[in-house]
Amino acid sequence: MEQIRTLRNLKLVDYRNICEVKNFKDLENQFTKKNHFYLIEQPEKITVIPPSNAPVAKDFIPTSCTTNEFYLARINDGICIKNQIITYGDKYILPDTFRNYDLDPPHRSLQYNRITNSFLIKNKLTKQIFVPGDSIFLSGENSNGFGHFLLEVISRLWITQYLDISQYKILMNPHDRKRWQLDLLRALGIRSKQIVYLHHPTKCERLHIPVQSFVLRKYASTFASSIWQKIADYYDDGLGPKKIYVSRSKLNKKRRILRNELAVEQLFASHGFMIIHPQELTIKQQINFFRNAEMIAGPSGSAMYNCVFQNNPTIKLILTPSNFFKLSDVLINTLNKGKLHYFTGETVDVTLPENVADWTIDTGILQKYLHNLLNEMS
Repeated sequence: MEQIRTLRNLKLVDYRNICEVKNFKDLENQFTKKNHFYLIEQPEKITVIPPSNAPVAKDFIPTSCTTNEFYLARINDGICIKNQIITYGDKYILPDTFRNYDLDPPHRSLQYNRITNSFLIKNKLTKQIFVPGDSIFLSGENSNGFGHFLLEVISRLWITQYLDISQYKILMNPHDRKRWQLDLLRALGIRSKQIVYLHHPTKCERLHIPVQSFVLRKYASTFASSIWQKIADYYDDGLGPKKIYVSRSKLNKKRRILRNELAVEQLFASHGFMIIHPQELTIKQQINFFRNAEMIAGPSGSAMYNCVFQNNPTIKLILTPSNFFKLSDVLINTLNKGKLHYFTGETVDVTLPENVADWTIDTGILQKYLHNLLNEMS
């Protein structure tokens, strides 16, 4: 290990200002003093499939979304710090530090100075380690959460279609070692022995940074869909119920609780839905439930993001408090060309934010709505 200097007054830099732009077919694995920016595909534009109804105004839902360029940046002596921070030298911070590729929302581990247009790393940094050879950046700002890991972190692994991933070290946050995370990586050919956990700032001899192919609240892509389908193909047994209700009633997190969810579960069960609790299931079990269902219902939440594993159009019914809406559900539904519906409940305490406050559903109205929806399916 070596001492690391305090990193302050870091300027956000465009890769093209520190890299030579090259065609991906010219990828060089041997050492070179130059940084390279490999452009693999131009931005992709996707027409968004709107839901049949939504708890927000129609103009809040975009008619289309456009991705970033699909690139792989290779940086010599790039420094990776846990929670998605990448620096170069002692004065630059790299674009893939920001999971939304802009400054909104603010990065939780960085302090931004608007006057100097520069960044200070909040975490106290002591020693630095060095990793020789080739490494791939796979850290996330909030990667311990299921949704963030699945949508943001995993979406970088479209690069496995172009590289032999087994030949690279994988740089990840120290807490990203849960069974479900390792199982997702295993399906893409990544094994535990390849992972280098970012307990300390890590300087990489050759750091490879693939762009995210899915960005929350911004865009989805066929690149992202292809990698989720690769994971699903690995685990799919072709077995599962036709209708599932994805419950949040056993979650430990005490926020946005659907107070009468047990009654809601009974209602769905009476219509032939299997009630599942994803946090109690393996990744393989979750994939088989979601991939083989023809209709999926449940409260809005990260468990519903398992819909990325579907390979056929399905009907989805998301239960949500009024005015609580996640664009990611619409983007995911667009990728698998499904039919997305919403049913809204009422917030119990309107003084609290919608993403925190408990809520309830009128089961009588829900019963009629579900009855009509099922009749449309038959």
